[in-house]
Amino acid sequence: MVFVFDLDGTLLNDEEKLSNRNKEAVIEASKNNIVVFASGRMLKSILKFSRENFGREFITIAYNGAMVYIPEEGIVFERKIDPETSRKVIIELRNRKVHRQAYVNDNLISEEDNEEVRAYAKHSGVNYTVVNDLVKVVSKYGSTKILSISDPEILNRIRDELRRVFKNLKIFKSFPNYLDFVPKDVSKAFALKVLSEKLGFDLEETIAFGDNDNDVDMIKEVGFGVAVKNATKAVLEASDYITLSNNEDGVAEVVFGILSGSIKPFLKLDRS
Repeated sequence: MVFVFDLDGTLLNDEEKLSNRNKEAVIEASKNNIVVFASGRMLKSILKFSRENFGREFITIAYNGAMVYIPEEGIVFERKIDPETSRKVIIELRNRKVHRQAYVNDNLISEEDNEEVRAYAKHSGVNYTVVNDLVKVVSKYGSTKILSISDPEILNRIRDELRRVFKNLKIFKSFPNYLDFVPKDVSKAFALKVLSEKLGFDLEETIAFGDNDNDVDMIKEVGFGVAVKNATKAVLEASDYITLSNNEDGVAEVVFGILSGSIKPFLKLDRS
């Protein structure tokens, strides 16, 4: 089997901590199965989390599917926002006076040293670089992802406006106050397809856990999609199974249930 875990809001609790029981569940799942971490976080953030908590690296889907990493092989897939589109997005966000940051070569770059980027860097456990002109940077290199941080209602309005402008991008909320911009064909589901073809596993024998709207495609793509109780409505409706919340070790409840045989994940494959 293959177990795919979203991190924030799913495997981690609201304090962004990994409980002992969820940690044990991942360790047990990894003994005879493939484990994948799939997150909107930067690659270096996920790998740091893996090393600190498990003393090893796992197969990793970063940037909501824009980057795929396999230990011993490195980055095996990457999709970027082209320089011209990146430039236009930063200008649009700048004109709307909301925080914007870009991810270039797995580095976090902001043009303001403000509370938003500091909080994000702390949350992700990474450093950041402040530049005078973010437009200049992304115009040269493009970006793996662009993120805006602001009030949820402001971001909802910006999301709806910019979806009409940038048809070549996928624009969505990964947290209530995070608005993500990635290439149109990027998703955790697509990244899983890349992995399944490279490693030869069956998506119908894959179990994925998620909580937010960026997990919906992944939940639908696999044989057994699991939503934690705190998930968004879209994730809850797409899932095959709803477990306890991220604060109640919902991931562990399902993993240990599957490994013990009390939960049989692949009896329901027909979603018609």
